[in-house]
Formats: sequence, C-alpha cells, structure tokens
Amino acid sequence: MRDWLSGNLGTAGEYQYQAIHLWSTAVVLLALAVVVFIGCNKHIKSQTKQQLLKWICWFQLGFEVLWRLIFVLVNGSHISCWWPLYPCNLGGILIPIIGLLNWEKGKKLFYLFGFLGGVITFAMPEGIFCRDVLSFPILKSILQHTGLLLIPGLEFAAGRWRPAMKDLGWVIGGGLVHILNCEGITRLLGFTGDYMYFRSNLPFVIPGVPQPITLIFVALFLMVSLSALCDRTAKKV
Repeated sequence: MRDWLSGNLGTAGEYQYQAIHLWSTAVVLLALAVVVFIGCNKHIKSQTKQQLLKWICWFQLGFEVLWRLIFVLVNGSHISCWWPLYPCNLGGILIPIIGLLNWEKGKKLFYLFGFLGGVITFAMPEGIFCRDVLSFPILKSILQHTGLLLIPGLEFAAGRWRPAMKDLGWVIGGGLVHILNCEGITRLLGFTGDYMYFRSNLPFVIPGVPQPITLIFVALFLMVSLSALCDRTAKKV
C-alpha cells in the first residue's frame, strides 16, 4: 500500500500516449459526456443538477485535502506541498468553492482557464504518466484535472455559465492570478520550480521564441476563440 501511495509501484518511464494515458483519458471523457448529458437534459430537474454539482465540488475539495495529507504523512513530503504551487492545484481549490458559492465573477475569472487547462493536460500530459501502473500520484493528477473539466462542463451544459467576449478581461485576469501565484508568490515563499510550465519541454515550443510568449499566445488564442464561438452560438439560439 505504501508503495502505491508513494508512486513506487511499476516501472518508471514516460508513458504518455500509451495504455495508461489513453485509458485514463477515455474514462475521463466518458465522465464528462455523462455530466454534460445530465446538464443538457431538460427532463432532469434543476435541483438534481445542482445536487450533482455540489457532490462533485465537495468530492474535489475533500480530495484536495486527502492527497495533501497522504503526501505529507505517508510519502514524507514537506508541509509546503499544501501550498497550491501549480495552476491545477489552485484551480482544484478555487473552482469547487466557486461552484458551491455560485460566485458569478469567480466563474468568469477561473472556469474557462481551468477547463482549458484540463483539456490540454490530458492532450499533452507533462510528467503525469510516469509509471506503467495507476499509482496514487497519477490518480491524484487524473482526479484533480477531471474536476477542472466536470464542474465548468456541468455548469455550461446546465446554462449556469457561458464564456463570452465581454468577459474576456475577467478570464485574462484569472490567468494573471495564476501567473502571480506560480511565478511570484511561490518565489517569495522560496520555491524555485517551473510551476507555470514556462521553462518545460512542451511539444509546441518554438525554437528561438521565449516559451512564456508562446504559452501566453496559445492561451489567449484559445480563450478568445472559445469565447467568440460561445457568443456566436448564443446569438443563434
């Protein structure tokens, strides 16, 4: 059990786009499809959808506490792992709270960024599928990013949240909060890692172009495109 919790089971290596990654992604997509179907189904009461949202949010928050406890008490990690170093760590805490509070400005700030982060993570995982078996650290990353997909996905399908061009400033503001945390606050606290992936070996790095510029451009392009698409779709309805 300790080996499973600490991630020492199986063989270490790079297993993205292999069985463990593909099966995990398939399960997550199935869960997202079910949640979106429930959100879109007009025959399901809004109270039922709200209860499902609350269940997902409480599960995500409980899991955020659980994995940190396991990392500290079982794996021997430093207490600093409680700080949300990565965008997914911060989103994993903020997005469930926003969903529970039905905080409209919070949705504008963090939902779209979080959802896109979940999609990109499963499409191009960075350092997640590092074992050929489903150890707890891998499961932790899968569940954390699944929450980033399910909560905004359900809210979108149920008509409780819609990206829009007029809210793009809020979305950019949410992204700046993540940059401030990952590249500012973490440095003040003494952390030196690449928590925003500004210096990592991602597939779409352009030789000669500073990676932060590439990532920020891609993020802006995706956020603007989705916001514009949702605007056009809303006008046709």
